[in-house]
Amino acid sequence: MDLTGAAHDLRTHLGDFLDRKRPDGVFHVQPGGPGSVPALADLEPPELHLDLLPETPTDDQQATLRRLGYSGSGPHWTHPGGWRLILPDHGSGWRAEQAALRDLLLHDPGAAHAYRTAHGHGGRAHADVALRPAALAHHARTVGLTPARQVAHLLAPLDAPWMIAAGYALDLHLGYTARPHDDLDVIVPRGAQSQLTELLRGWRLDIPMDGTYQAYAAPLDPPHFQIHARHPDLSGVLMLDLMLSDLSGGTWHYRRDPRITLPLDHARKVSPDGLPYLTPEAVLLFKAGAAGRDPRGKDEQDYQRVQPGLTAEARAWLHGALTHTSPGHPWLRSLE
Repeated sequence: MDLTGAAHDLRTHLGDFLDRKRPDGVFHVQPGGPGSVPALADLEPPELHLDLLPETPTDDQQATLRRLGYSGSGPHWTHPGGWRLILPDHGSGWRAEQAALRDLLLHDPGAAHAYRTAHGHGGRAHADVALRPAALAHHARTVGLTPARQVAHLLAPLDAPWMIAAGYALDLHLGYTARPHDDLDVIVPRGAQSQLTELLRGWRLDIPMDGTYQAYAAPLDPPHFQIHARHPDLSGVLMLDLMLSDLSGGTWHYRRDPRITLPLDHARKVSPDGLPYLTPEAVLLFKAGAAGRDPRGKDEQDYQRVQPGLTAEARAWLHGALTHTSPGHPWLRSLE
């Protein structure tokens, strides 16, 4: 069986989360690892990188994997057919980094040769680290801001102050692609939903609701705020994640605590090439995590990358917001 057949079996037997109205199943699966690159197939077994819900496999899901021939536990499984199954940490950014590395190795024979040499000197982990800068540079050239520009073209007719959020917003602030991203987050005023429906005609639209996917039907009322949008022409990311937000009265309101605000003309920045994005201190407030929960790995990396360049005003605002929402947060000391 090839990896395509193995991926199909996983969706068939574990269930496909995208089938809607189910609380578990395969969210995404893709080939990965140097063994999935023809020029490096002799180095290691190929891999399937599986995003499975819930994030910790249930006893039933593990039993299903074993019925399919897999052995292992937790995030690492092997199959006698000759491939590995990896369940990545959703918050680490590893899946997207591996996808960018694989794309480089598939398209650049020189990079594949360099990877082989590094692998011979120090194994898989050493080779992954050694080729990371080249993989990011390749990703920046071939993907970079392309998803953001595609969505900006799509939303250009929208008569509302939408803006790019999360990791892509930080890239726009920094002026370069800092890391690969799983999806593209965009803030849209809740009242603009009627326009969205027309602009996204032909897209698959899902609402994450009560731990399942349901088909989107306008209007989506609070407390629900997310619309996951997919289209085969959207390149470089798995989906467009639309965040319905309160931008009333010319003010951005923090969704997790609407008492925390910024004037919209401060919260909404515009890049030199015309892409609107959420100001970095507000992005980092989201990335700080909910109260009582540490930031995810990729969010901690984003903070360390962006924090040194924040203005005094931005640092003071973020410090005040975190003091209010997460007293004792580990970022507070470095913002003083």
